[in-house]
Amino acid sequence: MISKLLCTDVLAIRCVHDLIFVGIGCTLHIFNIDTFTLEKRIDCLYPYKIHGIIEGPNNKLAVFGANSFCTYVVYKKEGTIVINENMNQKCLTDWIIALKWFTFRGHDHLAILLAHNNVYVYDTFNKHYQETWCKEKCILYAGSILVKGNKDLIVFSGTVFQEILIWEVNHDLSSIETISVIHRLQGHNGVIFSVMYDPFTKLICSTSDDRTVRLWNVYCSVNEDEGDIDWKQAKIKLTWTMFGHTARVWRSVIRNETLITIGEDSLMCTWSLDSKLLNKICAHHGAAVWSIDVSNDNKYVITGGADGAVHAWSLVNNYMQKNVQLPTDSLCTSPKYVCCLNNGNVLIFNENGTLCVMNKLHSDPIESLYLERYSTYCVMEVSFCHSYICFGSRDGYIAIYKVTDNANDKKLQQLFEKKIMDSQIFSIQWLQNDKVIACGSRGMLKIFSFSVKGAISIESVCLLPPSRERWLTAAVLYEGLLICGDRAGNMHVFKIEKSILREHINTTETDNKPVQTFTKVHGKIGIQNFTVLDSKLISAGRDGMLNFYKLHEHENKKLLQTLHKEKIPIDWISGSLKISNDILILGFKEVEFFIYSMFNHRTITRIPCGGGHRSWDCMLMGELITFLYIRNKRVYMFNFSLSSIKSPVLLNGFHTKEVHCINPILKTNQDNIFLSGGEDGSLRITTVSNALIKNNFSFRTLGIFNGHISSIKAIASLSLQSNFSLNKNLVFSVGGRAQIKVWEIDIENSENILKDTDISCFDVTSHMLHGFDQLRKKQWQEPNQSYIVLPDTRYMDIAIYRDAKHLHYVLLFVACADGFVRTFLYNVNARHISLKVHTKLVDRCIAKINIFTCEDNILVLTMSTDGVARFINFTDTVSTILKNMQGDDQKIKNCSDILAKFTLHQSGINSYDIKNIKKDEYLLATGGDDNLFNLIHFKISFSEEKKVLQVLLLSKWSTSTVHFAQITGIKFHEENTIFSVGVDQRLNVYNYNFSNDTFSVKIFETMFTFVTDVKGLTLWYTPKCVSDLRYYNIKLLRNYKLTSKCTVLGMNQLSVFMAMVSKSCSLNNL
Repeated sequence: MISKLLCTDVLAIRCVHDLIFVGIGCTLHIFNIDTFTLEKRIDCLYPYKIHGIIEGPNNKLAVFGANSFCTYVVYKKEGTIVINENMNQKCLTDWIIALKWFTFRGHDHLAILLAHNNVYVYDTFNKHYQETWCKEKCILYAGSILVKGNKDLIVFSGTVFQEILIWEVNHDLSSIETISVIHRLQGHNGVIFSVMYDPFTKLICSTSDDRTVRLWNVYCSVNEDEGDIDWKQAKIKLTWTMFGHTARVWRSVIRNETLITIGEDSLMCTWSLDSKLLNKICAHHGAAVWSIDVSNDNKYVITGGADGAVHAWSLVNNYMQKNVQLPTDSLCTSPKYVCCLNNGNVLIFNENGTLCVMNKLHSDPIESLYLERYSTYCVMEVSFCHSYICFGSRDGYIAIYKVTDNANDKKLQQLFEKKIMDSQIFSIQWLQNDKVIACGSRGMLKIFSFSVKGAISIESVCLLPPSRERWLTAAVLYEGLLICGDRAGNMHVFKIEKSILREHINTTETDNKPVQTFTKVHGKIGIQNFTVLDSKLISAGRDGMLNFYKLHEHENKKLLQTLHKEKIPIDWISGSLKISNDILILGFKEVEFFIYSMFNHRTITRIPCGGGHRSWDCMLMGELITFLYIRNKRVYMFNFSLSSIKSPVLLNGFHTKEVHCINPILKTNQDNIFLSGGEDGSLRITTVSNALIKNNFSFRTLGIFNGHISSIKAIASLSLQSNFSLNKNLVFSVGGRAQIKVWEIDIENSENILKDTDISCFDVTSHMLHGFDQLRKKQWQEPNQSYIVLPDTRYMDIAIYRDAKHLHYVLLFVACADGFVRTFLYNVNARHISLKVHTKLVDRCIAKINIFTCEDNILVLTMSTDGVARFINFTDTVSTILKNMQGDDQKIKNCSDILAKFTLHQSGINSYDIKNIKKDEYLLATGGDDNLFNLIHFKISFSEEKKVLQVLLLSKWSTSTVHFAQITGIKFHEENTIFSVGVDQRLNVYNYNFSNDTFSVKIFETMFTFVTDVKGLTLWYTPKCVSDLRYYNIKLLRNYKLTSKCTVLGMNQLSVFMAMVSKSCSLNNL
């Protein structure tokens, strides 16, 4: 059974000629390195994961994992990749650490290093093997094999005892002997995770649990070449110990006199061979980087991570470049401002008022001007096109210079200089290439436009509200509105008035005040940048957040509506560059300048520059990006090509930590769209395309929304609007720190491929049980404190109820870890959520919750860690809440309306599903920590005598032998089929019959998933009578009449299987 979609740990990558081989689970993915497109997928080692891919002679390829390996012959025929199995799967008695091809006596052999420091030499022609043991018998975590003279083998073994053992295998089929250790390398303070030898540099590189990378130099005789070293006589010395990773270091590779290492900290570090750290990139959003290789042409580094993503990085990248220090003379001794010009020159404004235009290739200034008016005080900004430079003075003057290309004329031409303010000009912002806004004292803002002939006209005057520091830090024109950010961190929205024609206007003469104000949008420091992306506005500041906004009409007024926030790994966001199909976010983190890809969600490059408190500029001209900055009164420039940072993403990743929930929200003819949440605290919206349903599914992340301060445990959604043009969904997410968040997600229907910009997510509101941290009382604020003794509980699950008579209100029933069921009321129109009732049920954690309706009665089913399912009548509680919807009172009560208690498990109930078979009759399937699979039949009815609501248990069936570990996911399917999945990574398919109150359940298929630590299972129905079953991470099952898609969640992984379910309950691979 091969997955149609699997997003899990990428443990093996190998570049062979123009192909990239990627091992995910048991599936081998083959990509074209020129187009980075998926060419082929094959199932190799089921049920084992692929841990290594090794290139061999004669177009052969070996794939190994666990204690199993197989070989293939790969070639191209008429431009199409052909891969044939050369040797079927072989299983050994021990774990395979490393594998190496070599040719001996005309036959291809495989040298296999096993986990107890022994080597198998396998003759692929004669099917014969020879086993050789090292005298040092110990457990290995890492190793590699070097072929010496096409006959003998040099084995590098990385042990759990912090040592590297080097021993030699003399390949002689007539004798078997135990080999002594030649060299014993000591120095690491942890388990060895990788050891490799590079014959070109004669360096051994080792990585370890101690977070270090160590280089060992091999000294040999001068007459010995790279392949004929006498290892018994060679001397090995530890040359360098490198510290740069913050967690365990997994792998390393040496190429182009450069060492590249990857580790558990998600970092890809690039080093020179003399131990200098050249570059450090967070490659997989915080997930561990498991595998790495370099393309044969040395252009790309390919990495695979624990998030399931495969990225390509340019090897000839910024870390191979050097800063070019611009020369200075007496005219440029104290640079104050720098900027790039569109003709490739550099403009430097000095503290003494000298303005210099310099060619970056020459030492002498091309032109220099003395600006006396701006020699004591000046603000300077360059236009978006880098053709105009604007200066502002202390006495209210504005001067604009134009860059000229005529070789005979001056390089700078003054268009005009004019007094527009009666006060000092505090800041200047470009709105367009011919439009500028200037800020004076008391928040006076003036927008003026100019022409190339020097004509200037003031178009509008606005007034910033009073604040601590009342001047402008960022501005943009958006849909006819002026959006301004001030230094106090507030964002103001102005309606542009174009009726003002006078040039000199006092503060008291204008009443153009903001129509909207957002306070402390990015903290107290100020907003640094605005970017317009299609119909959305993005603001950024010094909190590392991108805030998204959208315009909406309210009472015939254009108003901004806050959408969501996105956290990126930059502390001080200062700018952006728009390139084709992406937006590059520019900013600083500590002493480095960062460039971050907004659509690919990854850091492109980082440059040491000293931090953000300096004048700098970044310009894209053609295919070249130039970064210019001042440091220690010197001007530095950094150049790198755009192609070096436009490395593609071969496979998209998923969550970086455990996934707790997946909730489908929309199905179209082309896409299955679902929400997911987990331990990383982000709400993620993802699409699995139906376009390739006969071959492979395409998997894309459409949005990552931050807002939870802890994990997300459960998601519930409600459709508010669904039509041809728009789908509007109300989403509730709950999790750690007793937090519940309300989101509104709008999906614009597109006839083409669904894009990121088609998704709008509104972060509507949030509620915490004991209030938010910033609102809680502090010890120094009041002498008489009221302390909150109870810690924050965790919300485990959520169920929603919407009364047909009160559609504008939604009741939320939340299962809590402290044994309470808390009932919230959400007002859809007012967008307000309030806690109404605390109901104490049990002194155990309530893990699951569900709602039933029986006539006019509302029943809540809870399942807790004591293994008991409880049915509670919430009819009176709901009725009271709906009658007093405006009240803010909270009631705490002990539940006295428990209708029934079913003891189903010895311990916690992890998963359940309910199926309605008749009116008021249901089937309930549960799975728990005790490996027990329960199936019960119950009925909700009224007693004939007292007319009292009751829940009757009609029949029950259970087994504890279908799984070998906790059952974490269970779902009903059509035609008497049930799916279950557990921590044992088994996906079981059952057929059940129910007659005369008796169950008959048979397991007719078991599949293994490569999703580790499975958290759950979900199912949805897709268009055209298709249903999808997914276990957290995704797997797919198919019925003759009904296609079902099954998603399995676990850790940070996603997998999709496709199978055929026949009427006779047999499963065949698609």
